[in-house]
Amino acid sequence: MTETTAQQEEKAYSRRINRDTLSDVNKGIRNFIVLGKRYRDPAYSARKLADDIHTNTRYLSAAIRMYYGCNFSELVNKLRVDEAKEMLANPLCTMTIEDISISSGFANRQSFYSAFERYTGVKPKEYRKNMALKDNDNAFELLSFD
Repeated sequence: MTETTAQQEEKAYSRRINRDTLSDVNKGIRNFIVLGKRYRDPAYSARKLADDIHTNTRYLSAAIRMYYGCNFSELVNKLRVDEAKEMLANPLCTMTIEDISISSGFANRQSFYSAFERYTGVKPKEYRKNMALKDNDNAFELLSFD
């Protein structure tokens, strides 16, 4: 797969940014997006994150690409899907799939289903079912009569 001119320019730009600066930007990303779970806000944007960590969107994009290998939207959606997976796998979670999608930060059901299937290869309902079956298998193993 060949890179677009824009991707080539972004990589060239990223190489010119001081690594300490990118490291500082990454710390801000971790604090606000990962630890602060700002990805739960469907309206949270790259511009808002850049403002929060006192940088510009070019530096932000370069740091995300360097440290996470994706763009802002992909990073946020991966984190949202990871949170949704935790809730779907929890046998004590009684939330509906729709509630889980909202709780994890997706603006609508369609974007949740699309992202979930893109990152996991299965629909949320299938994932929940598979995790429940896995839990049942594990519970049965605990009852082995040797």
